[in-house]
Amino acid sequence: MTNKQILNFIIAEKAQGNTFQELNIKMKIMFKGINVKGILEDEMPDDPALNVQLIAIGNEFDINMTKFS
Repeated sequence: MTNKQILNFIIAEKAQGNTFQELNIKMKIMFKGINVKGILEDEMPDDPALNVQLIAIGNEFDINMTKFS
């Protein structure tokens, strides 16, 4: 899976279609040091280490991330 796919999954699962929550989740992920804009706009190459970070963040948000493990 790509960084973008994992990030989009986290946002979609946590926000459940609520656009305010989508922005809130992106902000929370940015506070953890992740360049959300760069990932979503395909400005950054895929990084396996970033996949691990994103999966850990998804787990912190109580999202079932087993399909990415």
